Amino acid sequence: MSAILKYSVVIIGLGNIGMKYDFDNHSEEIILTHAKSFHINKNFNLIGGVDLKEKNLNAFKKKYKCNGFSEIKEAMINLCPDIVIISSPTNKHFENIKEVFKYHTPKIIICEKPLSYEINESKKILELCKFNNAKLFINYFRRVLPGNLKILSLINSKEIRTPFQGTCIYSKGLFNSSSHFINLFEFLFGKVKNIKLINKNKSLSDPEPDFEIGFDEGNIIFLSNKNSNIFLNDAELIMENGKLNFENGGEDIFWKPIIDDKRFSGYKVLAKQAQIIKNDFDRIQFYFTEQLNLAIKGQENFLCNSQDAFDTQKVLQKIKSNYEL
Repeated sequence: MSAILKYSVVIIGLGNIGMKYDFDNHSEEIILTHAKSFHINKNFNLIGGVDLKEKNLNAFKKKYKCNGFSEIKEAMINLCPDIVIISSPTNKHFENIKEVFKYHTPKIIICEKPLSYEINESKKILELCKFNNAKLFINYFRRVLPGNLKILSLINSKEIRTPFQGTCIYSKGLFNSSSHFINLFEFLFGKVKNIKLINKNKSLSDPEPDFEIGFDEGNIIFLSNKNSNIFLNDAELIMENGKLNFENGGEDIFWKPIIDDKRFSGYKVLAKQAQIIKNDFDRIQFYFTEQLNLAIKGQENFLCNSQDAFDTQKVLQKIKSNYEL
C-alpha cells in the first residue's frame, strides 16, 4: 500500500487561533487552532511556525516538535511548505503574504478572516495568489460546521423555506465579528443585494454600526451589542415556515417549525419544543482541515474561497464607507 502524500504546513502567527486557544487541552475532542488541527490530521504534516514572540516560538517548538522561526524569510527558505497559514493580525495579512511569495511559492494560502481592513489590500492579496498560482482559502469556519451544513441542506430541500426576515446581534466589531455572520448568511442565502446603515454608534478602530443587509428573499438587521459585560453573537431568522435561532455565536442552533394553533382555529404558531441542530463548536478547526483535504482532492467542499471572501469584503467596505461619511 502506498504511503499517504502529506501536505507540509507552516503557520505564520502563533497567537490564539494559531496555537493558544487549545494549547493546554490534550483531548482530540477540542480542536480550536490551526496548530492542533494540522498536527493531528494524518493528511498533513505540520513542519513549522513563525512568530515574533520568543515565548510563543518556544512553546510551539516544545509542544509540536517542529521548527520555529522569528522571520518569514527563514521559514520559507528552509522549509518550502506546501501550505502557509496566515494567522497574524489582520493589518499584517497583506505584508505577510507578500513576504511569503518573495521567498517561496506554496500551493495553498490559508488566511484568517477578514482578508484585510481595506478592500484595495484584499484585491492585491487575491491578485498575488492568482499570479503565483496559489489557491487561497479564508477561515470563515462557520460555513463548514455540521449544523450550518445541515441548515443549508434543509433550505435547499425546502424543509426550511424562504422568504425570511431576521436580526443579528454582534459583539467586538464589524470586521472581527459581524463578518463571520455576513459570510455565513451569504453562504446560506446568496449574495447581498443591498445595504443600509442604520446607526453609526461609537467610533472604534473596528466600527460597530447598526445596519441592514438585504438578499433576494429576505433581510437581516445587524445590531451591535452595547453591553460590554456580555460577549454576544446571536441571530434570529423568521422563515416562511418557522423560526431559526443561532445562539452563543452559532454554537447552538434551534429550529421551531410552525404548527396549527390548537386554541384558535385558522392560526399558525411556533412549536413549543425546538429541534436542536448540533454544530460542534469544540472542533471548529477540525472541520476546516477536513474540508481542506476534500478541496485538495478536487472533491466538493464548502470552504470560503477567494471570491466568496471578496464578496464579503465588498459588503464590509460599503458599510465602512457609509460609516465614515
